[in-house]
Amino acid sequence: MPRIEIAEPLTLFAPAKLNLGLEVLGRRADGFHQIVSILQTVSIFDRIDLLPARHLSYVAIGGIRRDEDLVWRALRVAETRLDVTIAAEIRLHKSIPVAAGLGGGSSDAGTLLGALASLIGLTRDTAREAAAALGSDVPFFVSGGTATARGTGARVSSLPDLRRAWFVVVTPDLILPEKTRTLYGELKPTDLSNGDATQMLEERIRAGEALDPRLMTNSFTRPLLARAEVRRAVEVLRAAGAELVLPAGAGPSVFAPVRGIGDAKRLSAGVASAGYVCRVCTTVRAGLNDGRLAAATVRQSTPRE
Repeated sequence: MPRIEIAEPLTLFAPAKLNLGLEVLGRRADGFHQIVSILQTVSIFDRIDLLPARHLSYVAIGGIRRDEDLVWRALRVAETRLDVTIAAEIRLHKSIPVAAGLGGGSSDAGTLLGALASLIGLTRDTAREAAAALGSDVPFFVSGGTATARGTGARVSSLPDLRRAWFVVVTPDLILPEKTRTLYGELKPTDLSNGDATQMLEERIRAGEALDPRLMTNSFTRPLLARAEVRRAVEVLRAAGAELVLPAGAGPSVFAPVRGIGDAKRLSAGVASAGYVCRVCTTVRAGLNDGRLAAATVRQSTPRE
């Protein structure tokens, strides 16, 4: 089993994601739902520091419990599926809101597994196969960027990087127990669709065209708007000038696409004046950490039998 020793500090950035389209097509015979979604990494980041150490140690800074910590589980997956151990002090600095529809935990795990695979010369596909053991969103974050998710969300296909777009994100103070299961259970036939809008959006991205908000939709909008906290956040964004507001994944975060940084700043100022914390972000390309990994100083060894 290869052993990686971090010789100099290495910092990885784990980006949040937005679902630029999320259509639930129907319920499958196995009880899961068929979806089509476009995933996009954005410039809201957790930070993972890998520091020189003789042995592996890990701490999460920012209020995440060990039993919910996907990085802790990713380290175990690295040993069992990538067949690699690491000597480093790993520090996770959380900034992405937890359980908010922004994919923070999945990003932390996918980013770390992608980095470890890169450091020992494994392919991204190998890292994605390992990441799938941790959840349907995790493989996407091995490289991030823009991608389409189909099936139950686990079948992810990379797309060309989307032309730069800007967003304003608001995360209501709302915890939804068993959020995904609950929201799927609340869907009505009128919330389902045939996936055409997201398919058209995918075709525009492949053609190098700009994001078209008219094609953006989310099947969880109605059940999420039944929550007063989400409804109020949407109202505040609209009152500040947002033309379109959608949930981020299964929420409770909501976001508004805007035309540029100037509109983003004006919208965020209006939201802040209503007492809400909001985040301005832009698209993040695939392979965000590639340059840092290429320049990383590590020692690799294979223990004798």
